[in-house]
Amino acid sequence: MQVAQQRAFASRARTVRCYAIKDGAALDRPLRVAVIGGGPSGACAAETLAQGGVEVALIERKMDNCKPCGGAIPLCMVEEFDLPQSIIDRKVTKMKMISPSNREVDVGKTLSETEYIGMCRREVFDDYLRNRAAEKGAKLVNGLMMRMEQKENEGPITIHYNSYEEGGKVGTPASMEVDLVIGADGANSRVAKEIDAGDYDYAIAFQERIRIPDDKMKYYENLAEMYVGDDVSPDFYGWVFPKYDHVAVGTGTVVNKTAIKQYQQATRCGGDACLCFWGGWCVFM
Repeated sequence: MQVAQQRAFASRARTVRCYAIKDGAALDRPLRVAVIGGGPSGACAAETLAQGGVEVALIERKMDNCKPCGGAIPLCMVEEFDLPQSIIDRKVTKMKMISPSNREVDVGKTLSETEYIGMCRREVFDDYLRNRAAEKGAKLVNGLMMRMEQKENEGPITIHYNSYEEGGKVGTPASMEVDLVIGADGANSRVAKEIDAGDYDYAIAFQERIRIPDDKMKYYENLAEMYVGDDVSPDFYGWVFPKYDHVAVGTGTVVNKTAIKQYQQATRCGGDACLCFWGGWCVFM
């Protein structure tokens, strides 16, 4: 384990020992937890804690965020997280892997008649998980964490954040006191910086949503494609995943972030549907 990770885990462990149990006895009030970041990890953490009687605040700035993510979820995840069919746009039963030399390998042949890969839009998926956490008792806060502080590593942790509860573009300074903070705020995590978690690398992704003619969309009715090779990504892969009325086309990389648009162009031009020639696309970064 890297030193930075050890420091981060040690910091969390000290907080748990200090607040979950005090002087060998349980607290005389609910544990107060702030979850920073409202993606799947943060939402699931908030839901689980709320179910256990913890007082949870889930702080997320972009409640309608369309993360550049393929949005493919395996059947086991649908079952484990008790996901409804309503958030699944398409049930893919065919997955095609395409090599740099255009050799194609079908990797979906092992699926049974009842198995599939679920395709969803992240803004729909994330919103469902957050709302389910709220139904269990978590408080959803439209806010952006700015910093947190704790006096001499004892007592409550004060979260300072900008609140956007009124839906405006200018946040209002606010704060709350909690016993524990869970950082689920992604690659540019402010929580990680606050606890001095150290340096780490991250991936950058680029995705477009492209509407294509009906006959082209028919091709992707229950098919997803993945492209590998240096033209679409030196260390990742490109994807063409069908959604309810469009295809999501994207790629990612860790080792050459500055070339992401070049890789995306190669991915757009790689599909059998000639995606690069059909208009009406949106970019979500």
